[in-house]
Amino acid sequence: MIKDTFYNLPKAKRDRIFASIKKEFDRVPLDKISINRIIKDADISRGSFYQYFDDKGDLYDIFADRFSEEFHSLCTGTLGKNKGDIFKTISDIMEITINNTDKTLTQNKLKNLMPGVSTNAKSVIDRVCNNIKEYMPTILNNIDTTKLDVKSTSEIEALLSMLSMIVHKAMLDYFIFHRNIESVTEDFTGKLNLLKN
Repeated sequence: MIKDTFYNLPKAKRDRIFASIKKEFDRVPLDKISINRIIKDADISRGSFYQYFDDKGDLYDIFADRFSEEFHSLCTGTLGKNKGDIFKTISDIMEITINNTDKTLTQNKLKNLMPGVSTNAKSVIDRVCNNIKEYMPTILNNIDTTKLDVKSTSEIEALLSMLSMIVHKAMLDYFIFHRNIESVTEDFTGKLNLLKN
């Protein structure tokens, strides 16, 4: 479990530690991660590392937290730019993610993140989902519901859940299952249009 002492650090130091952890994950999978490399690169002591983290498993949580923060920022920024249009926002997020991501580099990073993840996968997935749930009120408050055929907050939440499943499947298809961008985009757009109409 990531300890409060990590979250209480100045942002610049947290970012430096995250960058060192990321650099190590770019190099090797979790089972080969070197705490020594991380602490040397981050310029922290071994004792400090264990003041922030219980063990290597916590390093997955760092990625889950960072992903959640970046996703929330991207979502709220894009939703604002699109004046609350959730369908345009989801399309833009998909386009931004695919066009601004090096597919081969992402696949290699995923390969390093995934070995041994089976023991931590539920924890990582639960953490991302819980983090996103915390951000949901902000996202919900910024959706222009006049553009939707919904009658309640629970219907908006159900719509967001379906949209997130469509995005999730598209990302898996593209980055993990190596489907070409044209077929992923066609499938994604078709599903989005079904929900829209």
